[in-house]
Amino acid sequence: MAAVYGVLGAVLMGGAAIPAHADGATPSPSAKDPSTAVPDAETGTGPSASGTIESLTSRSLSFTTGGTITTVKVKAGQKVAKGDVLAQVDSTGAVESKGAAYASYLAASETLEEAVSGTEGYHKAYASFIKARNAYRKAQRTVDGTKIIAPFAGTVTAVDAQAGQTVARGAAVLTLTDLSALQVSADFTEADVVKLSSGQKTTVSFGALNTSVQGTVSSVSPVPVASETSGSGTGGGMQQSSTQVVRYTVLVSLDSVPATVRAGQAVTVEVRV
Repeated sequence: MAAVYGVLGAVLMGGAAIPAHADGATPSPSAKDPSTAVPDAETGTGPSASGTIESLTSRSLSFTTGGTITTVKVKAGQKVAKGDVLAQVDSTGAVESKGAAYASYLAASETLEEAVSGTEGYHKAYASFIKARNAYRKAQRTVDGTKIIAPFAGTVTAVDAQAGQTVARGAAVLTLTDLSALQVSADFTEADVVKLSSGQKTTVSFGALNTSVQGTVSSVSPVPVASETSGSGTGGGMQQSSTQVVRYTVLVSLDSVPATVRAGQAVTVEVRV
């Protein structure tokens, strides 16, 4: 029996060598000293600026022949295909002039064919032929100019005229935009733009959509495109100071485009340098 008590005492004495917390709990052998933890790496931020989503292809369309608009076949938001007729002005006078020019062109051609080559009559006939041909071509261009034809597939983003309105040659009537190819245009300060170059990666944040996408700097304007003046002082005879802030346009291509993005939306661009 004494031997049994001796063994039990040895076990109890050995157990006393194990450290314990005040509450009696034994610390886990896997716990690490907090002082050995690796701190999180600091993340730096690069130059940033506000920008706008814009189309790579957007064009204001007009008639090359002025007149009274007879038809506007599209409305804002409508998609069109390349070659579609979008609007037309009254072509009655232009078509009549083309017919007269064509008749003169045919008569000049016949006269030239009947003339003897190398004679004075031939040279005069040839001059008349060239004049009549050019007049006919001009008349054809005038007829063609009574229509606005879509130069590419896209979406009509603005309609600035309506049927019955008289428009001059070259006056804006429609705006056609390719919304399938979008980019970001942002103006960076001169202090930031020196850090930027084509090929740098960017993060483009859409505040209204609460999302961000990646992009790449595609170009940096070599000349300033905007400047603003910021001033300080209270007036009333006190000296005031102002600072001229020069900005340069930076274009950014997008790796992906959220489905709900539209041209004209505001974004924030941050460039990783």
